[in-house]
Amino acid sequence: MNAKKRYPSRLQAQFLWLLVTLFVTTFVYAQNSNDSIVIDTLASGEPVYNCMKVDQKPEFPEGIPTLCQNHLRIYYKSDQYYDEGIGVRGIVQFVIDKDGNVRKPKILRSLDYFPKFDSLALRSISIMPRWKPGLLNGKAVATNYVVPIKLTQMVPKAKDIASVMECLLDLCNTSSWDNVWIDIEGKKSDSHFLETIDPNNFRYFLVLKNTASVTHFTSDPKYKIVLLITLKKSK
Repeated sequence: MNAKKRYPSRLQAQFLWLLVTLFVTTFVYAQNSNDSIVIDTLASGEPVYNCMKVDQKPEFPEGIPTLCQNHLRIYYKSDQYYDEGIGVRGIVQFVIDKDGNVRKPKILRSLDYFPKFDSLALRSISIMPRWKPGLLNGKAVATNYVVPIKLTQMVPKAKDIASVMECLLDLCNTSSWDNVWIDIEGKKSDSHFLETIDPNNFRYFLVLKNTASVTHFTSDPKYKIVLLITLKKSK
């Protein structure tokens, strides 16, 4: 008799993902490090410093665990692939300028076998809220940054739209659509429109729950969550 598989708890999974993020970031920097502290220049002429060589690294608002659970995790609906562990990962590099804005996002490791993943990964980075910039000699400076973006299946084999919407509410950790800002292919939408979509046309879901990211889309206090949806075929 086969032993039942044991999967990590949500807390354990979050901790593992944080460790993976820190490991990948450090590893990529080590592989691409050089002796120069200035490694690039922005269009404005502002120098971009090596993140590993500044006095204080840039900081995401609400911390790295919040970053991992929001902008660095993309969910997908597909019967062809299935993720039971850490999941597959793309790697993205970007610059945080001296004002904390995200600039020049670039794919370092693509997931070509997942259509549209790269474009959504870049969008996830581009819509980040303002960071606390890195410091060098007491002054804010532009720095480069590298992160992995995890791809996880969270809506498996839901054949009807009601099942998909139920799974999405669970993903958003809410019981009502009233506090969810829905963005489909870059356009504001609502749950009534969701009900008209063929469930086989859904591809990716990005869920943002942290306050700084939600306010990037809306200042209406009733919205606590942003759900970004990418379709196989645009409606």
